[in-house]
Amino acid sequence: MKPGDSFDHLVGVEYDRVTPDMPTPAPLEIIAHSPLVCEGRHSHSDSAYYTVPSGAGVFASGTMRWVEALMAGTRENGRNHGMDARTGAFVTRATENLLHAFAAGPCGRIRPKPRDNVRDVYASAPR
Repeated sequence: MKPGDSFDHLVGVEYDRVTPDMPTPAPLEIIAHSPLVCEGRHSHSDSAYYTVPSGAGVFASGTMRWVEALMAGTRENGRNHGMDARTGAFVTRATENLLHAFAAGPCGRIRPKPRDNVRDVYASAPR
């Protein structure tokens, strides 16, 4: 994946986003900031990562379709909402990478700390 890549239909009708003016864990790194339109209103879905004092890593995909995307492009994809095999491969690889990193030990102790970029992301986002 590279900046600017997109995955059609990965973000659905239920999504999460960071609200910069509300309290959030810190440092919080927005990994993906995906533009969308919901009921005629422009918004964003945010995938985010942070660590807690114990060192545990926390990942939020920003979309309820993440689990569904694990099956996209397979014979058992069921209701894939138009997600293709490329989306399925990306979500599968990302999930594998996360699980391997989390299994190796507390991410907050053995991985780089999240880069707190919430203000930067929302300052540069089109409104």
